[in-house]
Amino acid sequence: MAHDDHDDETPKNLTKNEAMVYEAMKLTDRPQKAYDLLDVLKSSGVRAPMTIYRALEGLEQKGLVHKLDALNAFVRCNHDQPHEVETFLVCDKCSQVQEIETNVGQAVPSVESNVRAVVIEKGFRMSAARLEIKGVCARCAEPALATG
Repeated sequence: MAHDDHDDETPKNLTKNEAMVYEAMKLTDRPQKAYDLLDVLKSSGVRAPMTIYRALEGLEQKGLVHKLDALNAFVRCNHDQPHEVETFLVCDKCSQVQEIETNVGQAVPSVESNVRAVVIEKGFRMSAARLEIKGVCARCAEPALATG
């Protein structure tokens, strides 16, 4: 998952534990479970899983990380745009996750605008949506195409 805007430095408005978890998440682009983060942070004195969960919750509320329900794991956000509809491509083979940015102002309709249109048509008042699309990423699909 490419991280653009959030990659440079740890945001200033984080608690001590949020900053530690955020820094630990920067070590890999792979989705991370709370217990993976706990293993990384044990050497820093973090012992309680609830410490990690609270920090992840705070980071999620601040729009810096996203929870992936299908993997029960977390990834860092890769952009600073609104997050009304979070959309992810999740590779079944390598577990790579790619966040699809909203195409605000683009000629091509975005996933977000399509979801919003369907929701409005049904008369539902959406507060947020998370779409996880599972399949095979381009890198994992290449060997199959070459031998296929």
